[in-house]
Order: sequence, then C-alpha cells, then structure tokens
Amino acid sequence: MKYLTMLSVAILTSAALAVAPGTWSHATEADFAKAELKNAATTSLGEVILARKIDVIMKSDAAPAVVSALAASGKAVYVAAGTKPFVFRLEGGKSVKWATLPSVMVCSLRTAGKDLLVGTGGKGAGIYRVSGKDKVKKVWADGKVKYVWAIAAGKNNVLYAATGPEGKVFAIDKAGKGSLIYHADKLAKNILSLAVAENGTLYAGTDTEGLVIQIDPARKTGRVVLDAPEKEIAALVVGPDGGLFAGTADAAKASPDGKVKPNSEKAGKAAGSSQPGAKPAAAKKKPKTAPAASAPAKPKAGAAPPPKKAAIILVSSGKPGAPKTPPKPARPTAAKGKGNAVYYIRPDGLVHTIFRKPVAILAMVMHKDRLVLGTGNGGSIYAVTPDGDEIVQLADTDAKQVTALAVGGPDGRLVFATANKGSVGLVADAPAAKGTLTCQPLDAKQIAKWGTVRVQGDLPKGTRISVATRSGNVAKAADKTWSAWSREQGVRGDFLSVQSPPGRFLQYRLTLTGAGGVSPAVKQVEIVYQVGNLPPVVSGLKVTPTEKVSLKGRTVVAPSKLYRDVKITAADPNGDKLTFTVAFRQQGTDKWITITDKLAAPAYVWDTRTIGDGVYELRVTASDKASNTPGSALETARISQRIVVDNTPPVIKPLSAKPAGKAVSISGQVIDASSRIASIEYAVDSQSQWRPVLPKDGIADSKREQFAFQLKDLAAGAHRIAIRAKDIYGNAGYASASVTINK
Repeated sequence: MKYLTMLSVAILTSAALAVAPGTWSHATEADFAKAELKNAATTSLGEVILARKIDVIMKSDAAPAVVSALAASGKAVYVAAGTKPFVFRLEGGKSVKWATLPSVMVCSLRTAGKDLLVGTGGKGAGIYRVSGKDKVKKVWADGKVKYVWAIAAGKNNVLYAATGPEGKVFAIDKAGKGSLIYHADKLAKNILSLAVAENGTLYAGTDTEGLVIQIDPARKTGRVVLDAPEKEIAALVVGPDGGLFAGTADAAKASPDGKVKPNSEKAGKAAGSSQPGAKPAAAKKKPKTAPAASAPAKPKAGAAPPPKKAAIILVSSGKPGAPKTPPKPARPTAAKGKGNAVYYIRPDGLVHTIFRKPVAILAMVMHKDRLVLGTGNGGSIYAVTPDGDEIVQLADTDAKQVTALAVGGPDGRLVFATANKGSVGLVADAPAAKGTLTCQPLDAKQIAKWGTVRVQGDLPKGTRISVATRSGNVAKAADKTWSAWSREQGVRGDFLSVQSPPGRFLQYRLTLTGAGGVSPAVKQVEIVYQVGNLPPVVSGLKVTPTEKVSLKGRTVVAPSKLYRDVKITAADPNGDKLTFTVAFRQQGTDKWITITDKLAAPAYVWDTRTIGDGVYELRVTASDKASNTPGSALETARISQRIVVDNTPPVIKPLSAKPAGKAVSISGQVIDASSRIASIEYAVDSQSQWRPVLPKDGIADSKREQFAFQLKDLAAGAHRIAIRAKDIYGNAGYASASVTINK
C-alpha cells in the first residue's frame, strides 16, 4: 500500500505579513465532525474513507411506519410491520404483502429453509409458519404469552422463543410442542433477545435490569453472565471465538436526537486492525419493538417503537423438568458509563466494553468480521471491529431508529430496516465508487494569503484522492458570494498549493475514488495560511497600591503602600509573542522615563520609593517584535489613570493636652501633603493599644482634619498621650504629649 504525503509549498511573504503563518490541521473524528459527507464516512480513528453504497429497496411511502423485524432468504427480503400483523416480501424491486397473521403485530422473523417463521404479539400471539403467499400455519402458542420477541434455532430442529409478559423462554420441537425451559417468575416481564452458540448453549437478554443469562436447555437451568448497568439487553450475537456480544438499549441513556460526541483524540490504530475498506460482519439476531407493560400499547405510526421491558433471570438449579426459581445470585457486572454499550463477554467470563455512545442499540449482527449495529434515536448504522478499536458510521438514515438488521439479502448484502420513517435498504459489502468530504468554512479572522495543503493518507493501488478549494469573505459559503472551486488536484506525493484567491474564509473538498472494492483513506489535512500583521491589543491596565508584593520569589511587606502592582491585559490578533515596555511621567510633563523595556509577562511591580511624591501616569507599550522582522513589527500603548505617589506621613500639629482634674482634653490638627487622611488613633501609656478617634466633622475625607476628644478617669500620676494618623497609602505620622494628673 502506498503511503501518501502532500506538503505545502512555500509562499512569498512581504514586510506587511506576520512572520509566523497560521495552520489548520484536521486529524481526528471531531475535526471532521461538521464536514458535509457524500458517500464518505469518518472513523473513530480520525480517518476519512468511502462509505458503503446504500440502496433503498422499500421507501417510506410504501413501508410500514415501524419496521420491527427483517429476514433474508436468497434474493428475497421479508419485512415485518411493527404496528400491524403484516409481512411483506421484497424481490426484484417489487413489494408484495406476503402474509396477514391472525394477531395484532409482528415482533420477530426468522427463515426456516424456504419457509418463514413469524413471532407475533397481542391477541393470537405465537409462532406461525408462512410457506407461500398467504399460506399461514400456526406452529405454537401459549395462552399466557402475549409477545414473541425473538426466535432462535437449536439442535434437532428445536426452536427457542423469547416471550413476554412473564419472562419465559420456551423450547418448541418439530411437532409444535412447547416446553418451558426458563422462567423469570415475577422478577421480569420480557425476554428480548436470544443467541445460540455452536455447542447448543442458549443465551437470553432481558429488560428491567439488563441481564444476560446463559441457559442449559437440557437441564432447564441458567446463570447470569452479565449484569449491565443499562436496563435492557436488546441484541445478542455469538462471536467467532465463542464469546458473546451484548448490546443495550436503555432509553434513558440515549440522547433525544442520537447525536454522538465525536472522538477528539488521535490514538492510532491497534496492531492487527483491518485496513480501511475491509468489510463488516454477520450472524443472527434482530431487535424488536417492546412492550410498555404487561399489556403493551400498539406502536403508533410516526412515534418511536415502545420501550422494551426486560426480565431479571435467576440461576435455576435442580433436575430437568419445570424450571425453578432459586435465590437471587451474585451477578457479573459491567462498568457504568454514559450512553448505551456493546459488551463483549469472553469465553472465560471476563467482560469489557467495545462500544459506548448515547444511542439505543436496537439491532446487531456479525458481518464480514465486523459487528454491525442499528441504532436510535439518530437512525445510524455503525460497524465496529471486534476489539472495539475502530468504529465507522456506515450510514446515517433520515429515520429515527434503525430497528432491524439481516444478512443474506440480494447478493448477500446487509439489509437494514428503519422506523419513523419506515424503510428498508441494502448496504453493499464494498465501498461506494466515489465520495466527497467538504469541510465547514475555515475562518482566518482577517484577509489571508493561502499557502499550501498537506494531506496524509493511504492510497491502495488504483485508488485516488484529489483536493479542491474555494474562498470568500462571508461566513456562509455560497456560489454567488465565494470564488469558484479550484481545479481538482490529484494526490501524487507532490506539493500542492492552494489555488484560491486571498480571503478571510476557505473551504477544502476531498474527493475519494475507490478501486477493486477498496477505499483510500485520508488521515490528516493541513492548510497553511498567512494574514497581514496586526498590532497588539492592550485592553486593560490596572495599577493598585500595595504594601505586600512578591519579588524574585520572596514576599516583601512594606510599612506602607510603597509599591504599585501593575496588571496588563493584552493579546495579539496574530498570536504573536508579546513583550512590554513600562514608562512613567509626572503629570503635567511630556517626558516619559522608561522603567523597563524587557518585560515578558503582563505584570510588573513598581517601587515608588525611587521617585518623589506627586501625581504620575504609567504607559505600557506592547510589541510583537519577538515574532516579526524589524520592519514589520507593530506596537500599541495604553496610559494608566492618574497615580498618586505619597510616601510621606501626615503631620500632627499643634497637639494640645490640657488636664482638668482626672480628665484630659486633647485637640490637634492632622495635615497630609498629597492624600487624604484615612484614620486618627490615640494610645495612653501604650505602644500597641490604639483606639480610634473621629475628626471634628465626623468623617475622615480630606488632607486636613481637626480632632478633639476628652479622656476621663485617668489615674493620678504622669501619663503619655500618643496620637497616630494614617493616610490612605498607609503612611503613619506620630505625635505625643505628657500630662500629670494630681491626687
């Protein structure tokens, strides 16, 4: 296989362009998630490949609103109506109503040689054999069975029936005699799915608690092999190594629209994984529409199939005969997660998850070495490698649910059926001959010159990948407002330049062409572009007085607010690296004095002890010179609000202290040269016990404040009265007076 790499050619730059170009790189499932796909698909590994060819053989205007089951035999496909007792036969592009069943609805289908087995629900529920058009014969029924959700074939022409609403599994011999081989008793209502291993072991899936039961038909015993955190096991498939795949359909864990969050990681492919274009896989199993309770309501056209109820199955021990209900056993459990899952139960009993998404897994078959899933509520079909390493969306239908899958249709193709809207289609084994991926418009934010495109991928012999681009200056791509698509450039390992005119937006379109039933694969798309250099943007400059700062890795605490903490908010439209210059000037002057011109981080601590008191401004200049040539570098500056520098303490004068008996009257005035007074305090014979004093006018709000207060009940003797005044920057001025109180 040829490994393909297309790199970009260099483009000429002018002094007006930024030095560092921009790059768009798409290499994950999430990167391609919003692209428009036509006959193409993306995988969980981040690859773009050709999708399978889809042919609709029964359109929604001719199909039941809910197709509940499928069966394929030769060139014929049988289609079950989930809301009416009809079975249709499709062959050669024609649809014929093949049989009308004496019941209410059709729940399951299975081929038996040239005949068709039909499981029905409602009044007259049972298993019927259809041997030709309108040739219907009852095979088996039980008075207490209202729904036959699945039919499986065992050895010696024995059939197994999964039923509701009493959670029973029956074995039916070739004479039509039914024998109860497993009963969930009162703990469950419905057995929803069945699978039979080569050794004859029977597996059953339930609702309510989401259990997988291993049943021994001969001994009529069973044991739990999986207790899923989801409430419903809708599909079971036996793997080629004897392990078991179990798909869940818990309605509460499926998103309303089935939208799936794409994988955003590029993890690579596991060793031994198949190459793109390898085909998915087949076995037996199909989902059903399930009951809403013991007596389910009919599904309505235009509504989703009713949710399935399930059975809790208990291990039964004892001798062959009627099954018994023993004490509830400990059960193997699976790890919880968001969405529904496919669990793989290994032959040794260990369980691991190979698929989990917020969809309901309604159908599952093995086809061409891959597990194929039919899901709701987005109506998608996925192919999953058995190890879960690669997930490919084979089809995204316009219906709400993909309800059934079958293998062996015309040309051995995979058949799928949908509900709301009902339809039937065929999925080819080989990929479509040609497909395209068109990305969403890519935004360079400014008018850009386009450089080159780089694509990496695989090109098997005979396959082809080509790329075309177009550009525009409006966000929504349209033929009338954008340039025409460039010519298709084939990938030949050479350098490809983007051949679209400069613009703000760009789209690329990949065209994949297969050969011999094999698809090429695109693994990465990278586009280089260059926009004109734009100046930095300084959107904020905040200067805060502080006495506590971090300098050279250590915390410094000043006696007052000697420092100014400078915070810069800046960005560069080109993503260039920025450096900053900080300068100051005294208000009323023109000359700026540089403090630093090598600031790499948008923060600075200014020590104002190096300048005198006064009113100043700071100017911060951001430059992109670190990422541009000297002739093309640009810068932007921002000036701060006025900054008051006040490192001088207030002055207290005159201070008067007049004793009168045991009291002292104290008065004085506080004056600050630059800022307002913040507080006045006094202390008596102490250096630490300071008490507040209000100015005479009751508020400290100016540079000059007068104060007067009286101290009473002082003890006889000498006393020292201290006054401390602080301004808003924490500068403190002191004064004191001595007084003597007579006895």
